[in-house]
Amino acid sequence: MRSSGPKSTLSKSIFENELGQMSIFLALVFQVLFVFFAMVINIGLLVHDKINLQNSVDFGAYYAAQKQAEILNEIAHLNYQIRQDYKLLAWRYWVLGTLGRDGQNRQLPPVRNQAMPLDTPRVYSSDVGRPPEEEVPVACLATPQWWEFALLTPPQRNPDENYCWHPYSWSSPPIPRPVTPMTPATIGANIFAAIFATRSTENYIGSCEAASPLSWAFVAAIMTDYKSSIAYKKRAIKKLRENLVSANPTDRDGRSIRDGVIATIEKNLTESNLASFSEGNVKLLNGLTLGGCAQGNAPGATTLPEILTAPGLYFALLTSRNGVCEFNIAFQTQYRAVSRGEAAIEKWDPTGIMRALVTGEPQPDDPSHSSLGFEKNPWCMAYMGVKATTSPRKPFAPFGKSVNLEARAFAQPFGGRIGPWYSKTWNRESLTSDAIAPPTPIANPAPGAPAPLNPQPSQSGRTDPLTSPRLMPGVPGFQYSSLSIPNFSRFPGDTLGLRSRRTQALARNFFLRYNPRTPASATTFNDYRVRLNWFYGFDTMNITGDSLAFDAPTTTTQGALPVPLLEFRQNEMAAVAPDLFDVTYYSIEPEANVNYTNRALANPTRYGIPGAPVGDLGSRQSVPEMRANNVQSQIQSANGIGVDQSITDVYWLIRNWKHILTGWAPHRATDYSFPVDRFGQCDGDALATAMIPGKCAAGGRTGYSVRLISREHLQGTWSVGGVGIPAGTLLNPPGGDADF
Repeated sequence: MRSSGPKSTLSKSIFENELGQMSIFLALVFQVLFVFFAMVINIGLLVHDKINLQNSVDFGAYYAAQKQAEILNEIAHLNYQIRQDYKLLAWRYWVLGTLGRDGQNRQLPPVRNQAMPLDTPRVYSSDVGRPPEEEVPVACLATPQWWEFALLTPPQRNPDENYCWHPYSWSSPPIPRPVTPMTPATIGANIFAAIFATRSTENYIGSCEAASPLSWAFVAAIMTDYKSSIAYKKRAIKKLRENLVSANPTDRDGRSIRDGVIATIEKNLTESNLASFSEGNVKLLNGLTLGGCAQGNAPGATTLPEILTAPGLYFALLTSRNGVCEFNIAFQTQYRAVSRGEAAIEKWDPTGIMRALVTGEPQPDDPSHSSLGFEKNPWCMAYMGVKATTSPRKPFAPFGKSVNLEARAFAQPFGGRIGPWYSKTWNRESLTSDAIAPPTPIANPAPGAPAPLNPQPSQSGRTDPLTSPRLMPGVPGFQYSSLSIPNFSRFPGDTLGLRSRRTQALARNFFLRYNPRTPASATTFNDYRVRLNWFYGFDTMNITGDSLAFDAPTTTTQGALPVPLLEFRQNEMAAVAPDLFDVTYYSIEPEANVNYTNRALANPTRYGIPGAPVGDLGSRQSVPEMRANNVQSQIQSANGIGVDQSITDVYWLIRNWKHILTGWAPHRATDYSFPVDRFGQCDGDALATAMIPGKCAAGGRTGYSVRLISREHLQGTWSVGGVGIPAGTLLNPPGGDADF
């Protein structure tokens, strides 16, 4: 018998042993788990990279829109400066030009009204308008408040001779000659009387003839000042506008916005995203390049069309005929009608620049063409889009094709205001705000006087119905009339502006100190008087960048009287200070010298055009202590010493620079409601070196802010055309994925 035990045991231990099966199973499962683990890690890292890429692209879009907002903010403030230039023109004409008209009495025969002394202003108890038959205002410098006219009328003869009191079409009575019978006893007296009468007539006629060129020179000077001042600002706006609608825009310092977007994205990418990041995979979309918004008669004119106008000024035409002086009214272009002809104009306009700029308006694209500024097309929405792609590799997928990640973001400047539309509505198909026909002038019985207004209901459709009408190139029918006289609303809904008697009277209170103060027997005129040469700022504007009156004397005294330095200038600054209309429709920067002017000085080629630095009215680059003058300085002047405090009320001026802060201000990251607790308020000023719009670190803001916005929202329906205009899609919505 053979034994089988050991063999059987050995056989089972080798082939039938079940120990270690779990290890094999775990090894197999581990591979599966590892695959799942690697997949989870890869997906997690991929999601992280995708989120990182999206956040980075969001930052890039926000950066691009912020640069776009900075351009819009600068355009907005330049546009407001044009508004102030226009206000200054109107104020000079209505207040200064008509100084000599105070005291005239239209109900009496055409003689000087002795009831109102020269030093008594015309003060009224209420802010009421003039009756429809009221005459059109006319600039007349034939009054002793003006230095140049006072030189024509020596005080020995008549220290307060004033031709401006008279109504239109007035003629002076001839100076009588002696009629005493000639006798040996009276022949000497008669000869002396005849000589005196002849000389009196010659002097009277001479001063009459010499006064007319003064009045023309004033209207020509203030018009030339206005056109010269807006020319640089218009060129700057047009250059910024061109950049605003460019497919490759640059920031305010001339640096590529796309390069800034790329740098922003790079600094926020993860290491794996950055390893596969390429500048060529970044695309920047400027929304204003779409839908024709970059087009027009000049680049971007569809987005920011200009409101061209043609203001017209009238001056007192004093002529002599048959030994009498005649008082009539003439338009600014009629300088050849003045007595002594154009030769008398040469003294005041030796270069001919004033005659060229008052003869009419130049071509529409000329920067010296009169303008009310620019209006923003609401159907061309400003926004920036950014798209970027990466192809990161994951640690557990070292081979094969990498995963492509793509992210898009859109950001939009919002909350700022370029300025008011000419009209209150804007149809989607219109290139400008809706055109409004101006009122039709009606006949005026006064010979030589321009026609008064015949208001029509259509005027109510204008945002500011008091400015001179819009001039549409190529559209016939425009004509100069009393409608062309510059005026402006002090608050929304204002129907008077500078036609208000009280507004004119209170502004003139200041000029009492400019009345003659020397004795009647004095032979000099070193006293307080308004001087015509103060308004020739255009002569040096390319150096000073300043159009305000510069009444600084060579010494602190003239004659025996002390003369306050630049006192008149302070009142012009107060006259153009922000009012309620301005803060309603404009984004105003209180310290433009910090945010804009200094940067323009540091980089004079940033606009790509030659010219003077563009500062706020009141700044003067040739005087160091005046360079920092800005809107805040204007507000201080309006509330300062030497200015009648009632002017703040009748001109509806704001009293505190913080009231300029009327833009959107953030509550929380997701709260875009009206900033009730920050509107017009500031709890903490920013540092002087901080370029913060509105210069407020804690409180309200001015100008455009920025927000991220979805593509679907931009592709949706918008109600932006004003009351009664149906909602519609934007002219420049972004396309789909295939487009961007």
